[in-house]
Amino acid sequence: MPSPRRSSPDAQSVTSAPESRTEDQARRLRRYLITMTIRTICFILVVVVDSWWRWVFAAGAVFLPFIAVVAANAVRPAVRGRVRPVVPTVDRTPQISHESWPHDVEEHRAPH
Repeated sequence: MPSPRRSSPDAQSVTSAPESRTEDQARRLRRYLITMTIRTICFILVVVVDSWWRWVFAAGAVFLPFIAVVAANAVRPAVRGRVRPVVPTVDRTPQISHESWPHDVEEHRAPH
């Protein structure tokens, strides 16, 4: 009779699986586009605003591309401790060994 399956406390959880590569790339692209949109707004405000804020917007227009590229190329590091190693367990099921196997099969057959 087969033994019932027992759930192991060390089973891998789906929620601890890392983010897929496609999702990671989409997240980085979205961050890049948002940063470059802010840069475009800074360029427009450099032309429109006529006060000391103009220099703040100019700095944003100059330095945001660097920040956007660095952020877009930043890949999340693998989180340690989320994936647990598989630990082998001892199988207590009795096994047929060479010594317990009948040497002469004809002697151990049941009569008809």
